[in-house]
Amino acid sequence: MLGDGRPAHAVAAEIGTREGLRVHILEHGYLRPDWLTIEPDGMSAHSRFPREPREIEALAANEPAVSPGGLYRSSFLTYALYDLAFHIPNVVLGWLVHPHYRTHGPVHPLVEYSGWILKALTGRTRRQEAEKTIAACLAPGTDGGTSFFLFPLQLPGDYQIRRHAPGGDLFRLVDAAILSFARHAPAGSRLLFKVHPIDNGLSRWPDRIGMTAERHGVAGRVFVADGGDTDALIKKSTGVVTVNSTVGLTALSAGKPVIALGSAIYDVPGLTFQDSLAAFWQRPSPPDPELFDAFTRALAATTQVHGGFIGRQAIRAGVENVASRLMETEDRLPLAFRKPRDVARFRYESELFTTA
Repeated sequence: MLGDGRPAHAVAAEIGTREGLRVHILEHGYLRPDWLTIEPDGMSAHSRFPREPREIEALAANEPAVSPGGLYRSSFLTYALYDLAFHIPNVVLGWLVHPHYRTHGPVHPLVEYSGWILKALTGRTRRQEAEKTIAACLAPGTDGGTSFFLFPLQLPGDYQIRRHAPGGDLFRLVDAAILSFARHAPAGSRLLFKVHPIDNGLSRWPDRIGMTAERHGVAGRVFVADGGDTDALIKKSTGVVTVNSTVGLTALSAGKPVIALGSAIYDVPGLTFQDSLAAFWQRPSPPDPELFDAFTRALAATTQVHGGFIGRQAIRAGVENVASRLMETEDRLPLAFRKPRDVARFRYESELFTTA
């Protein structure tokens, strides 16, 4: 099934694993680009992938290095056309077949598209504003420094947030992170939120974050950019705060300190920061490069296959590789690594949501 977050999928995965069936979850790759995830049992909090460095190193033994990306071509236009081809027939004719159907998404597709239309009409202005915002964030402060933390935003309706993040609410998490930054970050540091590339604009992040930053007295140190080069910003940052975005893996590959506030497959001692968010602002520590190399090799060998959802070549490769993985008689991740599906434990929930 595609993801394990949609209500029907979550129930199916729970029943399947309980009855001893081989349940596999298909999703975009943890590794980007050119990869798909095909994972037994579930993802993130439900993943069988180990969290202990020794177990990861054992899985990585004798596995080849992960090859660089660039195998398949893709574009936002192609993605948008696929989305339209899926949703328009459902909206126009779906009620004839399933009159009581309710979408799993947080908003109706027409509401989603209204956001995209407005965003497209203001594209040039948004890009210019993003450039100004990033330049202001990177400008030397009164002490001559340019230290900033990057928080790449995810989509509020993504099940990685709704099921695998503290509180299941990205807006609350962002508010809590700003409050923590205001209380504990060094005086000269800054915090840059980067809007997700396919965010439709309905979340009004600049307004929301601006008001929260002003309320906590850090309006001049908190920035929001709806655009910009994520990789370049990661390289310039002091550290990266994320919930469980795959951008966290990109930051780890660049040797940058990362803290994952939600359940993330890469939230492993030696890779991500394991102390509090308050401590992360003060003393972020980089990942162990050898452990990260083992992590990517183990991940590619157990949960990833080459392919993609966009483009004929990527889809063809994905179909063949996923089918081949499903036909294997044994799962690549031992049953001993199976985690309970009933409770997701978040290390930072208490810190984030019990402060005044």
